Amino acid sequence: MKLTLIPTMERPAPLTLPDSPFHALPTLSRSELADTRDLTAADRRQLAQAFVQTFVWEAVRPLLPLRLELPPTAPIWRARDCRSHYVWLPPDDLLSPEAWLGLDNFDLVVRLFDFSPWRPILGQRFSSNLGPPPFDPVSLGLAWLMARWRKWDWPTLFTELHSPERGRGDCLRLGLDPEDIPAESTFRCALDKTRPEWLLLCEDSLLLGLMAYGIVPTTSTFPGDSPQQGVSIATDSQLVAARSHMLCRFQNSRCFLPPGQRRCAAREEGKEGCACDTEACAVHCRLATARDPEAAFVYYTGSNQPTASSASAPTGASTETASATSPRGKPHFGYKSKSFNIIDDRLFTYWPISGPFVPANRNDHLQTLPGFQALQRRFPFLKIGEVIGDAGEGFDDILGFVHTDLHALRSIEVRHHEQDDDPLACLKRGYDALGNPLCAFGYRLAFNGHDYERGDTICKANRMGVPPVLPAPGPTEHPCHQGIVYDGGPGSRRRPHDLPLP
Repeated sequence: MKLTLIPTMERPAPLTLPDSPFHALPTLSRSELADTRDLTAADRRQLAQAFVQTFVWEAVRPLLPLRLELPPTAPIWRARDCRSHYVWLPPDDLLSPEAWLGLDNFDLVVRLFDFSPWRPILGQRFSSNLGPPPFDPVSLGLAWLMARWRKWDWPTLFTELHSPERGRGDCLRLGLDPEDIPAESTFRCALDKTRPEWLLLCEDSLLLGLMAYGIVPTTSTFPGDSPQQGVSIATDSQLVAARSHMLCRFQNSRCFLPPGQRRCAAREEGKEGCACDTEACAVHCRLATARDPEAAFVYYTGSNQPTASSASAPTGASTETASATSPRGKPHFGYKSKSFNIIDDRLFTYWPISGPFVPANRNDHLQTLPGFQALQRRFPFLKIGEVIGDAGEGFDDILGFVHTDLHALRSIEVRHHEQDDDPLACLKRGYDALGNPLCAFGYRLAFNGHDYERGDTICKANRMGVPPVLPAPGPTEHPCHQGIVYDGGPGSRRRPHDLPLP
């Protein structure tokens, strides 16, 4: 066993890279964006000469390695003897076009970035310097990422690292000794003892580095926007399957309580369920999945709009009581992850930031506010100028938070409600079924510009003779028609037309 002393890593200063060429990436004009809308992102990038010149290998090579930033909440790595030692190696093996053949994106990433700042993050699983010498946590962490990218299980990863064709090259990049490769159980145990929030710190480290270089934008990249305008962020949720096969769709946290404290949700619904009176139920219900205790079943309807049978169901398309015969839905057992995607109009892409990870039966909109609040803690300097979301985000608390706390534009689809067909309810809440604000007399108000200093949309009554929501006796000419201006601030409707219309 060969040991290497990895010295103490002092906390580096925050990355400041104003001379990075990626800061100067221009955006296509609005007319060019419109003309190229039908092209793929890859084709649109090739049309931007500045993109080609900036990202060509000859221009990127002198900048390597691209550095990552250590998040301020990460600890310090203390000197320790390890059985492996990750060190970034220059991509000297890519001197000819033929050398690029057979490389995948992971091969490229480990040649571009120096992942040493991850050592104190992943090394938190070491409680002390006592015990047998460990492997460098960066070596193990990069091995996990390689296995995940290539969809390998632990035995396959172990076999591939021993491969005479690619194994030695992978070991070299990961800092592993080909004669002392970790066993399958070592990879598994190290990952099991790594907390999810530590992996999130690794993501933040990568994003902070990319932001310092100007690759991930921190201000709006839409043509014509002010340099002080914040980024546009689009919310999205994704279902993630559990590792286990579902044994009971009523599984919940009570299934893991002591036998005398359990109440079978299946039996409460009139199903067979489980009495939990056998030896197999001593630790937890025999129908519960111990490897995925927080997994939940949901019938995902795939719609943000209520139906006649589910008008009162929570918006977000996740409900356990939805009809299993619905042609639009699908059953799912597992989890739901929410991401916050930074829109990059320079590169025609988006940069995802991980958000809450919850059981699958949690509604999407319930994760929005906690996700944005965590985003502000993780990236306090990141100004958000616009929030883009589907109708599942169209709740007053979310719209109010975006307007009042984020001071951002709200490009959120209309969320329909069962009260939309009630004119009195529309008048009381102040907007109609399409989200148009109403004046006190029931007339629909029209967009009349956006006040960027106040963050409000200005509306005025429609002069075109549109009848009010509630027909009133008397003359049709109303004071509203004289051009009285109304403020479409927060709470006036579910989706103010915050973006200036063309």
